[in-house]
Amino acid sequence: MALVAVIAVGALLSAERFQRNVVAPDFDEKLRAAKRMERGIDVLRTWRARNDLPPIDAELDPTGSGLIGLASSITTTNSGSLAAKRTTVNPNWAAVMVDLLHRAGVERGDLVAVGISGSFPALNLAALVAAEDLGVDTVTIASAGASSFGANIPGFGWLDMERVLADAGIIASRSVAASLGGTRDRALGMDRAGRKLLRQSIEESGIEFIDVKQEIASIEDRMRIYQERAGGRRYAAYINAGGALVSIGPKSVKRLYEPGVNLRPHPRGLGVDSVMMRFLTQGTPVINLSKVIPLAEMFGLPSEPAELPGTGEGPVFAKRSHDRLLVAGLLAALAASSFALLRLEVGARLFAAGGAQSKLERMV
Repeated sequence: MALVAVIAVGALLSAERFQRNVVAPDFDEKLRAAKRMERGIDVLRTWRARNDLPPIDAELDPTGSGLIGLASSITTTNSGSLAAKRTTVNPNWAAVMVDLLHRAGVERGDLVAVGISGSFPALNLAALVAAEDLGVDTVTIASAGASSFGANIPGFGWLDMERVLADAGIIASRSVAASLGGTRDRALGMDRAGRKLLRQSIEESGIEFIDVKQEIASIEDRMRIYQERAGGRRYAAYINAGGALVSIGPKSVKRLYEPGVNLRPHPRGLGVDSVMMRFLTQGTPVINLSKVIPLAEMFGLPSEPAELPGTGEGPVFAKRSHDRLLVAGLLAALAASSFALLRLEVGARLFAAGGAQSKLERMV
């Protein structure tokens, strides 16, 4: 029995030692999207450096991406997680988005609704480039404001970034409407000058301003705009980037939903209205880009990278897997050796011979 155990352990170690990389079937799509996002980050970094904007803070933004904003500014809506913002600064998030769109069943030529805010500009970029690289049409509604460390630099908010990215040919589709965002989706608590700047950025973008009086009205306005822009087409998915109240609901509801693909409303969240809930109750899959760090862990992306990761790296592109032929061979060898040792009494003869030899040696 001891010899069988040794052989089994050896087989297990061999199977673990000689694993192989299995490339994702959509590797080319993921790599293309990641490279496009990488170019987008470079465009925004360069634009920020060449204009009269606060310089990139190496302590806050160790990758030098230019996508990490200020701790506080006149257009900051509320506090945000620096760790989460840093974690999103990785071009391979675009590959994650390709994966999630496929998991949601989205196909080339489909139409997807997108709800974004200035809080996570890197996630916004990832969602848009992934959709466009897959040949998916998008209708995007934004919240102009941003939480701390997001796109909260006056003159370099998300709507400004959209314009820069579109001018550079990184994205073709831009937001069709925007609200102020923040508390109650109307930037409550923000200085009047900050709200004025956000309103001005919306007007300069030439898009519809969602003038929020009540949360329910904001949800209704967004659903109306999505419906009008669909032109009779059915939405294949809804992408929620960040944690905007009207998009996903209050904190008590946010924690009910997993990061990634959600296919049905949570029973405990049915009484709370949101854009996400509206789509789920219609049977539309939702791609939930919140709980950023757990989502990064799901796909093997690093948390708070110290330098900008290279494209094509990580489990989202290729996973370590056991070699099936090797495992089958090892199992066959283990079965044969076990049969020989235990059923044909080879082992008994070996031990008997060993015992006789030992006895002889003791007699000398």
